Amino acid sequence: MSETQTTTRPVAGGPPVVAAGPPRSRTAHRLLRILPAGLTGALMLGVGLLHAGRPTLSWDEVTSAEVASRSVPQILELIPNLDAVFGFYYLLLHWWTALAGTSEIALRLPSIVAMAGAVAAAAELGRRLFTPMTGLVTGLILCMIPNMSRYAAEARPYAFACFFAVLALLLLVKPKTPWFWYGLSILFTGLFHLVALTTLLAHAAFVVLHRRDRLAAWAGTVAAALVPLLPIAWLGLHQQDTQLHWVEPLTLGRLYGMPGSIAGSREVVWFLIGMVVLVSWRPLRRLAPIALFAIGPLAVLAVVSALFSPMWVARYLLVVLAPLAMLAAVALTGGRAGWPRYTVLRVVTVLLLLGAVAIPAQRTVRGPTAKTGPDYRSVAAVITARAVPGDVIVYPARNRSIRAGMDYYLRDPDSGFASPTAPADPLVRVPSAQTGWLIATEHTDAAAQVAFAPRIWLVVGDRRADPLAARPDLRPLLTTDYHRSGVWHEKRATIALYERNP
Repeated sequence: MSETQTTTRPVAGGPPVVAAGPPRSRTAHRLLRILPAGLTGALMLGVGLLHAGRPTLSWDEVTSAEVASRSVPQILELIPNLDAVFGFYYLLLHWWTALAGTSEIALRLPSIVAMAGAVAAAAELGRRLFTPMTGLVTGLILCMIPNMSRYAAEARPYAFACFFAVLALLLLVKPKTPWFWYGLSILFTGLFHLVALTTLLAHAAFVVLHRRDRLAAWAGTVAAALVPLLPIAWLGLHQQDTQLHWVEPLTLGRLYGMPGSIAGSREVVWFLIGMVVLVSWRPLRRLAPIALFAIGPLAVLAVVSALFSPMWVARYLLVVLAPLAMLAAVALTGGRAGWPRYTVLRVVTVLLLLGAVAIPAQRTVRGPTAKTGPDYRSVAAVITARAVPGDVIVYPARNRSIRAGMDYYLRDPDSGFASPTAPADPLVRVPSAQTGWLIATEHTDAAAQVAFAPRIWLVVGDRRADPLAARPDLRPLLTTDYHRSGVWHEKRATIALYERNP
């Protein structure tokens, strides 16, 4: 009688346990090792690239584009004043755009690749902690979650935070990983987003439950990785009144609505949560780290928001999507080894249903106006189609995003500089890049600076019946010497054109 073998559930972080069963070739074994991460990572890359350039840049993305266009000394001058927690990302994007350009796709490509890496790492983590099928299903579920696509195609650091948060736990789970690489992954997690460090609760649980003999080494590595982040944390703490003044206080309504906001679809997230409820929580020690990975960041931000300063923001919590998908995958596959026919049939059926539920939100996140903020592209199209030489443009005073967004979309795509046909911006006395802040310094005598112009464009970052309410200092001039010859409304934007009276 010939000897046969199968693979049963692995010990967390260790090699699979061999038991009796049909023989498996070395090639098939290698394929099962690389299939979950390789297939789902490649799929997420394709999903992330799908219509990635269609949505107009969000108001945060135009800030990324504007800061990335600055010199390194100018970026370093900004960090002590504002956006310290994003400083490393701005530097990365500065170097990247110097090579790849500043088109929407170019700005978003690093995040697309990072999110594909996050999915691949989550699939590999699922394979190592559970089974190849669990890892594969984890990655496939993540590819279907709408906000994985949205924040893949977002020129902000959240995709990188997701990648390094999952990678850090994967390196901890993987046997014989040098502590240096694990510590480096924690450092990069914090450099891209400090809030993502709340996932260290899951690391602590894994070490206590599975690697208690290495607790001291783990604690030392984590401490060493956190030390370089202390200046960023200190600056971020002192900048929060400026950085987070817009965040609303935590309420029961916002608490209930947060799962849908994180996933980008209430239907998808409650579908997954329903699956998680069905997980067999035995043995608990295998699932506890993943459960803490999902619950820990939510609990920490809820406590901080309730007791100290509001930080309850959906995109800050994207890191919980990977463990949520993994717990749902465990429920779906049973966490058992092999590829039983009925299990595969159940998996395929549920994934098809989940995909159908996700399609409407997947389409929404790829819409031209899917991002937060005004539709800068349409506003620029209105102006470009009607602009004539001698036109000038003005914005609400001390506005950050509307000027940055219009500068981006009124530029010459080939040179990257302002288009020759774009209206001049005479109110700027000191450009934002030279102020050490995100807001340009304007001339105090606004009316005198624009009184020479035959036509004046006023662009406001919301919909208003009376655009001049955003520039009361210009109202006497524009109602006496000029008349409004046109007004247009786009998403979260109002454009008004004033022409000098005959």
